[in-house]
Amino acid sequence: MTRTAPESSSSQRARILGRLIAAHGAEVPLSEISSLAAQYNARIWSLRKMGFKIVNRTEEVDGVRRSWFRLIPAGPVQTPPAAEHDDNPQTIPPSEKSDPREQLQLFSPKEDLR
Repeated sequence: MTRTAPESSSSQRARILGRLIAAHGAEVPLSEISSLAAQYNARIWSLRKMGFKIVNRTEEVDGVRRSWFRLIPAGPVQTPPAAEHDDNPQTIPPSEKSDPREQLQLFSPKEDLR
């Protein structure tokens, strides 16, 4: 009998992040998120630790609690100035750290988020 390896947490994170990105800033119901990973809460926590801003909203109607998650887009991507010579590429010194959220524009900031 052959057992398959359990799915990695990184692929579960990738599926959740992909679904949140595909929503273009709209809310994604918990039922969709939980179908992507059994331990969805741990995966969302990991994404938040990686710097992604994920907010959730809950409401209770007639004793039933519902929850949604939404990815907040990062600010606009800043393009570094062009190098003066093509054969002299610019490098970023190791002492200068950049925020990966600033480099990754998930969707257009001009889109209506509602």
